[in-house]
Amino acid sequence: MKLNLEIPSEEDWGDYRNDLDQKYAHKMFFGKNLEEARLLFEGAVIERTEELRFMPVIPFRYYIFAYCRYLTSTAVLGRWDASDAASCFLRLVESKLSDESDAISPIMNELMPTIEYVAKNQVLFDADVDIYGDFNEIFSEIRRLAQM
Repeated sequence: MKLNLEIPSEEDWGDYRNDLDQKYAHKMFFGKNLEEARLLFEGAVIERTEELRFMPVIPFRYYIFAYCRYLTSTAVLGRWDASDAASCFLRLVESKLSDESDAISPIMNELMPTIEYVAKNQVLFDADVDIYGDFNEIFSEIRRLAQM
């Protein structure tokens, strides 16, 4: 699949007005490019993750790459919520693969470098294994679900 690097249009969001979660995600993300969207994750990563979770497919496939940019930037390192950012990302990918594989499977090859980076750098994200689980185990489950 060729990634769509165009900002999702109003049509791409579909009938978002009839779903409160999608309506709020639209309010937060609509019209933003990847860099503008990346900034939304600073200080509110759990909330932004949930908005991604409920987005329609096309916006999800676009804006998850803003999350990837955030996780691979220096902006996240040393932040009080770096561990949440890393864990939420891995759990979002795992959940999408498990529950809505059609939404995420076509972009897994492009997501995999960030998934692997986060999984292999649990210490860098200051994510205690006793609290967040073992990122390598989550990575193994993601690979299993993605059949990679």
